[in-house]
Amino acid sequence: MRYEWIVVASREEVRIFSRKGVGNLELITDIGNPNGVLRTRDLESDRHGRASDNRMHARHAYSTQESARDRSLKDFYREIIDILNRGLLEHRFDSLTLIAEPRLLGIVRALLSPRLVAVLHREIAKDLSYHEATEILARIS
Repeated sequence: MRYEWIVVASREEVRIFSRKGVGNLELITDIGNPNGVLRTRDLESDRHGRASDNRMHARHAYSTQESARDRSLKDFYREIIDILNRGLLEHRFDSLTLIAEPRLLGIVRALLSPRLVAVLHREIAKDLSYHEATEILARIS
């Protein structure tokens, strides 16, 4: 019998369910992200550094390509990916389903290891994070 793990993700939390065959969902873990509800300005400690150009008598700010919010979100999802990798190495599941809003799904997909990509069964680009397990099961069946 095949085991499937279903990851229901949002910025605030991740729930990982297990399902044997076509059975009911069993909650494995529910992990909250305390930084998921914070605004970018709450995550940044200060403004970007500044530099002077004496020749041009100008000052300009250093900038990063990604916001503090995106960095925090990726750090949180790296921890989730570690949990998934461990579960796969321990043979706790054979296939994986990811459910998240489209933008978040793209971030998570980019962090997946090749081994997780190999068992990725499907992706659902919807925010089902506030739904009960029975509603999630109805959507994926």
